[in-house]
Amino acid sequence: MCWWKELCNLPKAESYSENFMRKIILLVFLFFTAFLSHSQITDISSLLKAKEVKTDYYEMMAAGSWVLYLPMEFGKSTFSYNQESAIQKLKEASIVRIDLVYSDYPAGQDFSLLNKKRFESLKKVLPKLFTEADIEFRKVRQTIAKTRKTAETLQHGFFIYFRPKPTKEESKKEIEKLKESLRAGAEVTDVLKDETAVDSVFTNWCGTKIVMVDTTGFLEDSSINNPWHIPGDIPRVVKKWAVKDYLVSGLEPVIKEKDYVGWDSVYHIEVGGDCPTYSTDFFLYQLADSTVSSVFNRHKWNKAMVIADVTGSMYPYTSQLLQWLKLTMTDKAKRYFLFFNDGDSKEDKDKIIGKTGGIYTVFSDSYDEVEKTIVKAMTNGGGGDAPENNIEALLEAEKVCEKCDSVVMIVDNWAPVKDISLLLKVKKPVKVVVCGVMDKINKDYLKLVRDSKGSLHLIEEDIYTLSEVKEGEVIKIRGINYTLIKGEFIASGSLSL
Repeated sequence: MCWWKELCNLPKAESYSENFMRKIILLVFLFFTAFLSHSQITDISSLLKAKEVKTDYYEMMAAGSWVLYLPMEFGKSTFSYNQESAIQKLKEASIVRIDLVYSDYPAGQDFSLLNKKRFESLKKVLPKLFTEADIEFRKVRQTIAKTRKTAETLQHGFFIYFRPKPTKEESKKEIEKLKESLRAGAEVTDVLKDETAVDSVFTNWCGTKIVMVDTTGFLEDSSINNPWHIPGDIPRVVKKWAVKDYLVSGLEPVIKEKDYVGWDSVYHIEVGGDCPTYSTDFFLYQLADSTVSSVFNRHKWNKAMVIADVTGSMYPYTSQLLQWLKLTMTDKAKRYFLFFNDGDSKEDKDKIIGKTGGIYTVFSDSYDEVEKTIVKAMTNGGGGDAPENNIEALLEAEKVCEKCDSVVMIVDNWAPVKDISLLLKVKKPVKVVVCGVMDKINKDYLKLVRDSKGSLHLIEEDIYTLSEVKEGEVIKIRGINYTLIKGEFIASGSLSL
């Protein structure tokens, strides 16, 4: 087959040098073809054809990531503010998902033209988002609004889920956050504020009044965060009303009966105090993922050997682990722990499969000693590539604790396993706790569970049957089908909100 007729029609080479030049031309052509195809990973026309996700109203996903919200007004395709400072937040960041959020008003209308302009606005300020193959784009249509006025009160624009590039400096900040949370003895909250963007978080709730329908079992207790992700330290007054009573109450914002057809009750929420004089051009959130707390609280793993990834942005999970240990390390029975950071800040080129290092073990009945070991592992890590040396850590664990029959490993769904080729050497079943799951589960961790005959543990679900799946069979996890093909689980389908 000939892909390029001009190349195929070149005169027949009559010398070695001419033949060599023909090969060079072909290689250059193939290189640029590959380059161009990679640099045009996501085109807007394909995004417009993709299926929409429909939900009552948009909720940010807590998956251990930062979320940058770039607002647009209802029915508009331009950003509400200048985005220069927002763009800096994404410099060298790892971006996993971008959600375009809009309202289904008028109901059922085709918004392709409007959404095309919205994507073009995003591409204009952040063109690199459309050239990275691993970024998932979604269109999310909010269906709760029955009138224009209600639609205008909903969030519109782009929500970008990302993690900053790990650095030594960021690692130091994370360690300080970890120590602070442990000193305070507080659980990791649903919404954490970025101290460098505190204005952004606060002004979102300055003097705000919200009417929210009773869709999620939201409680009147003002200490509980809700689907709008009101930060815990922002004052609010919450009152539950029957819809019929609210209609005649005269409260702002005003609602109409047809706005909430089918609802029995609504919540009226007054958020924030006096508005400050400053303004912001973006909103930044760090959403905590309570996977470790949730999984460990429902299992009796007090005697298991615990292995944890403490690289990058894993500090919220490390905090949850330490809080659990404070409660369980009371029997004075010595236990093994292992923490790894993927090479103690080695240059990526110096990381050899099976000999990457950055592995710290401790055998102790002292909580303080375990905490010190974790802090040491975190302090010596930081930076580097995303894939981690998980299998090397597992093999080291089997060496130091040959008699351990129960191994629990805390991993980051955002980070592939760089040394998956060593998996055949793992002899013991591994209970894998996967943090940072948005939709799809990293195939490396599914393979680790299946091949070790272990179990998979997610924030709300435990799966013990992966090792029973045969070639060509399908297993559904969190709404996504995974087919076992040549020993690997390949995801198909998508998850709706």
